[in-house]
Amino acid sequence: MAKAQHTIRIIAGTHRSRRLPVLDFEGLRPTGDRVRETLFNYLQMHLPGRMVLDLCAGAGALGFEAASRGAEAVVMLENNRTIAQNLEQINKDFNFSNVTIFNQSAQDFLKQNIREFDVVFIDPPFAAHLMSELTKLTLAVVKEGGFIYREAALAQELTILPDNWKLYRQKRMGQVKIEIWQKMST
Repeated sequence: MAKAQHTIRIIAGTHRSRRLPVLDFEGLRPTGDRVRETLFNYLQMHLPGRMVLDLCAGAGALGFEAASRGAEAVVMLENNRTIAQNLEQINKDFNFSNVTIFNQSAQDFLKQNIREFDVVFIDPPFAAHLMSELTKLTLAVVKEGGFIYREAALAQELTILPDNWKLYRQKRMGQVKIEIWQKMST
């Protein structure tokens, strides 16, 4: 297994200040503290008791933060076996009862999924160019009133969502831009 090169912390909730080990893998880019703090400040009233899906979990920063902040259930997807095993170990060590991790591609999961989620995090590796495809597949799994979070490199074009989606928040932070979209009634 690859060694952890550094750690990132869970910002708030039941596991506040616990440190997540981040493996040294090309393309593994955990969402930084400042961006996560901004994101979760926007979503703080929409997380407790809700169903969350983290499509490209990577280091687990978004999914474990949501679990710590009271999400009822968090499903984390990671296509890389070694990284998924690291997430499983963190989950075991931290004793989260509300987290499930699948070693599966986000595309495969979304194509066979029958559940709906309140919040979906889309933060794929920037070089993989998956944002457009994952956004399209995600639209069908978000409950009415639910949210999609997208994080991308500043230069990356992000598609506009259909008319029944409202841009809830957007911000540029350092080298990334973030968007939160809310699904409205049809």
